[in-house]
Amino acid sequence: MTVKAAIDIGTNSVRLLVARWQDGRIIPLVKDLQTTRLGQGVHHTGRLAPEAVARTLEAVSAMVGIAKEWQADEIMAVATSAVRDAANGPEFIQQCQDQIGIIIHILPGTDEARLSFNGAIQGRTPEGELVVIDIGGGSTELAFGQEKELRQALSLNIGAVRLKDIFPASVNGVLDNTSEILHYITGVIKMLPPLTRSDAVTGVGGTITSLAAIAQRLPSYDREKVQGYFLSTLCVNQLLTALAAMPLVDRQKVAGLQPERADIIVYGIAILSALLAELEAHGLTVSEQDILEGIIEQLNTLQDI
Repeated sequence: MTVKAAIDIGTNSVRLLVARWQDGRIIPLVKDLQTTRLGQGVHHTGRLAPEAVARTLEAVSAMVGIAKEWQADEIMAVATSAVRDAANGPEFIQQCQDQIGIIIHILPGTDEARLSFNGAIQGRTPEGELVVIDIGGGSTELAFGQEKELRQALSLNIGAVRLKDIFPASVNGVLDNTSEILHYITGVIKMLPPLTRSDAVTGVGGTITSLAAIAQRLPSYDREKVQGYFLSTLCVNQLLTALAAMPLVDRQKVAGLQPERADIIVYGIAILSALLAELEAHGLTVSEQDILEGIIEQLNTLQDI
């Protein structure tokens, strides 16, 4: 039995999964998340801010240390939207190699969608058509599959952190411009090929798992209660309206919502709401498994990222 580690360096957070591969299944050993907001301001400046880079390097170093403590025989680290877009993204990759001794792979959006799809279906035998939505800080990925076969992977250049930079909230954190935000998101979606209408939708990523926790009013995050939870489109839209109207200080106290995500959660929900409308879906099933599990699977099946 081998131990592998996957690190996902996202626009909003850095995440770690250390897992064992046993009988063709992923057995999680440890998961970790640190919010570093690497992509803050990238949409406007085109560069990673020095303070964000410093926070992220510290988080990546800590996670590499955890992986080594668990005696992982291989560590795969990937970077997504913020590093893809930033002019100094290659400099950040070089810093990771020089200071931490780890090579970071910059994932194209379509590869990100493919890995999220593979992770979401781990341990499942999906029947018929399936759509996987992965809402991130800088981009949103869509993967369309038939049973376990990926048919199409798409990436949208919209994410919760990016939208926050484009549409700042009021001074107290209230978002009274959700209709404008939704109009903008819909415009980006309409630039894609027509989406296949589907009610077999699975959602991954921090926005969607947070919504499952909020909907259940969980006093503390519970992966078992989040995994497989069904979020109706009606519930998503109700939470969009309710959370947008709250001052930030009140949103930070909402049960099930991590305080550090409170300033971007409404933007992520708006993306989900617009996508569900475009897919004409009644809701989606929440998955705790995502790109991290997709990376672990590839490491264990000896496939190239």
